[in-house]
Amino acid sequence: MKLIIRTISFLFITVFLNFSYSETPPIEDYDEISENIFWNHLYPGGGWSLYCGYRFENSLSANEEHLFVIEHIYPIRRMLEFLNCESRRQCRLKKNSKFIRMEADMQNLYPAWQDASVARRNRAYGMVGGESWRFDNCDFERSLKVIEPRPLARGNIARSIFYMHTQYGLPIKKSLVDELKRWNKEDLPSKQEKSRNDRIEDIQGIRNPYIDDPSLIDSI
Repeated sequence: MKLIIRTISFLFITVFLNFSYSETPPIEDYDEISENIFWNHLYPGGGWSLYCGYRFENSLSANEEHLFVIEHIYPIRRMLEFLNCESRRQCRLKKNSKFIRMEADMQNLYPAWQDASVARRNRAYGMVGGESWRFDNCDFERSLKVIEPRPLARGNIARSIFYMHTQYGLPIKKSLVDELKRWNKEDLPSKQEKSRNDRIEDIQGIRNPYIDDPSLIDSI
């Protein structure tokens, strides 16, 4: 019975995601998104960076203290490995439609302070022993292979990764699944995350069902 319930839940999520794509053709040009849509339409009034919670304005030129970039929560490198591409350029030249959609999917894109993004590189998310912050005034801890984001970012990260897993079949390390499920429960969707989900649907025609109903993650 438990297996049947899990199967039905998974099928429901898959149908939901596919339906979302069929309603409005998504914008599938990452360059267009990064140069115009992400900052000017997804965050028209500015916002806060994911890892450190630093405030940014909608015009990047107005951010003199910190430089902000677009962060792929599910990392590009892991996408390339999954698709057997050596580089983003190679995947693009092959016109790999799956990569083009994954690269541009705004459910996987968050604003990040550049220094934190560089410090992350391709490290996995997880918990780091101790409380040795990588930067002043930013709860961002890093070890050789893992970064531990601040508590208020963990749920967003978990829901983004599970979305990419369900939507595109991207793998999640077994050792990370339980941790991400815990993050999802401890850091439930905020008003800002829900509004962001609505804006992405308006812009790109897709929703993250795990933001609408975080309990769906329990069936994964």
